[in-house]
Amino acid sequence: MPGKKKESLTRFNRENIIQSARALFESRGIEKTAVDDIAKEADCSKSTLYVYFKSKEEILQTILLEQMEQLLSLLKENIEKEGKFRDNYHAVCKAMADYEKKYPIYFSCMLEKIELPEGQEKPDAPDVRWQIYETGEALNEEVIVLLKKGEQESVLKKGMDPVLTAMFFWSGISEIIRFSGQKEQYLKRRMNMSREAYMDYAFSLLLESILA
Repeated sequence: MPGKKKESLTRFNRENIIQSARALFESRGIEKTAVDDIAKEADCSKSTLYVYFKSKEEILQTILLEQMEQLLSLLKENIEKEGKFRDNYHAVCKAMADYEKKYPIYFSCMLEKIELPEGQEKPDAPDVRWQIYETGEALNEEVIVLLKKGEQESVLKKGMDPVLTAMFFWSGISEIIRFSGQKEQYLKRRMNMSREAYMDYAFSLLLESILA
């Protein structure tokens, strides 16, 4: 019983710190949020916070892992549902665009480099960075599932490397979303085009590059 109480308290404290950090990251920004701010928001001492997390970076990585798992579930749902390859592709693009609109900070973080522990093979109890890496691999695998569906329908070019093509799609879709956000006002002023209209055009153009 004492063990269960301690485990429950650990979960409660970790979640309290994580949710406090989320609120601050999303209102102030990651760079402007310090460990002291998170501890104050969580109503705990800085030393207590360090019992559960080594640093602000580890808190952010823990949140990022949760967000990546959420995105993985979202993509899996859209990729594996019934329908033609093109329909699934555009559903994935829309899902990612909607996700970025809701979670811009974490979407941007996903595109940044995350270093694995140097000179270390995957341990029995992996660092959160290993978990992020594995979730990223799972995201790539889902895109490969989508590409295989296109191959089965004979709508894609033959002989493409599935892993490289998945990375091409992932980077292409992500950059279209990010770029359209940065240039939203320009698109409206220069071409009288909404961000959504530009993304639809760019997603279609990206798809055309690998169609048979």
